[in-house]
Amino acid sequence: MALTRIIHWLGNSFVICAVLMAVPAVSSFLMLDISSVMALSAGSLGVGVLGLILIWTTQNTPAQETKADALLFLLLFWLLMPAIMALPYLTLNAVPDLTSAYFEAVSAFTTTGASALNPDVLPKSLLLWRSLIQWFGGICVATFAVVILAALNLAGTGVHRSMLFTLDKEELFARLTSIGQIVAGVYTFLAALCFMSLMLTGTELFSALCLSLSGVSTGGLMPHSGPMSHYVGRFGAFFLAIFTVLGAMNISILWDFFRLRKWRSFLALFRSVESRGLFVLAASLFVLGLVMVGPAQVYTLFIESLFFVSTAGFDYDVIGLEMLPSAVLIAVALIGGSALSTAGGVKIIRLLLLFRHLFTDLGRLTHPSRLIPVTFKGQQIADNAFLSIWMYFFGYTLFFGLAILTLGATGLGFEDAVVTGAASISNMGPLLPATFPESGLTYADFTGAQKIASAFFMLVGRVEVLAVLILFIPSFWQR
Repeated sequence: MALTRIIHWLGNSFVICAVLMAVPAVSSFLMLDISSVMALSAGSLGVGVLGLILIWTTQNTPAQETKADALLFLLLFWLLMPAIMALPYLTLNAVPDLTSAYFEAVSAFTTTGASALNPDVLPKSLLLWRSLIQWFGGICVATFAVVILAALNLAGTGVHRSMLFTLDKEELFARLTSIGQIVAGVYTFLAALCFMSLMLTGTELFSALCLSLSGVSTGGLMPHSGPMSHYVGRFGAFFLAIFTVLGAMNISILWDFFRLRKWRSFLALFRSVESRGLFVLAASLFVLGLVMVGPAQVYTLFIESLFFVSTAGFDYDVIGLEMLPSAVLIAVALIGGSALSTAGGVKIIRLLLLFRHLFTDLGRLTHPSRLIPVTFKGQQIADNAFLSIWMYFFGYTLFFGLAILTLGATGLGFEDAVVTGAASISNMGPLLPATFPESGLTYADFTGAQKIASAFFMLVGRVEVLAVLILFIPSFWQR
């Protein structure tokens, strides 16, 4: 195993984190917040030096790695990066202990959007920091899906494969840089467009910046407490909802549109089976909301339906989707968005593939002597290729059950454990306040054990459950 190669790329990751940490340090300097400047600058310098040491000591490592190396890097990356990103929470005295800092960092970096903190009392430098790490987390999610998860699932149904995925003679880790640049370019452009749209529609500059970074990454954290309607107008919320849905769309289709800049590639954004699935889910929530809440809240229901299916889950007004049954909201959150996107959940394409497999099997039962192939998007898919998806659903269900048991063991009631488990593993933190727990539970009420348990399942949802389960298969490491 190429451990030095893994350490080398972790060092590169720490340097990127140090550069990101310098951004709120500069903004604090412009706002004359000297204490924040000192704390963030010291953190940026320390993390940067650590990263450079790791890079320098492993610079002569062989430029070759296996899939097992890539998987180990993926797991270590998601475990260690939040620990580094937790430093500003501690140095700015925003949290009481390391556990709370790690929980907040994991929630932001995995684009979950669960927070025990009141944004109205946090320094602006910290609000900007958590918005930045949501944006960076979204880039990492999409990049790892295109490169590492696609490489691990070459024999499957191609959930993670796209025109962006190529191995050829190029090393696997080097693809992280080239693909990461493409993904970062797309999401930076979308965030810039979202920022300008919010500014032009009257949103205050700092709120527009934080919301654009959080929205494109489908992160869910907001710069102010309370409903968004208090500081974002209707037109601004409409544009923000559009960009959250774009963040939940397949990155390869978005890149194709920006690369070709043709009308046909623009229409592909809406013709994609995953995009149509998002629209159907949003329309279903909207119609159900109209039935249960009434037409008086038609605009709020429309906006919040788009927010919800993207897994951003922003709360626009007091009365909205939270009036729907909790079971419906949990189900939609667990479904999630597109496979190659910043959204969480099981992913729409997996459900569509399994339904297609189910209907084909039902057809075989009625005509047992006929050969009925499984077709999807004009291609025939072998039955054995569905094994990875069935295993994924088994693993996802297993970890969802473990989340409920673990959170229940920490003292949560059954209903609270179910909602918190679903919010964690689907990476949709706003699901908890949206379901109005009868116990009145909020993230601020979480104990240290509950924060650690929730953070663990956020990470499981982000690395995808099979990447965790495969750790326990000795033959994978032997190969």
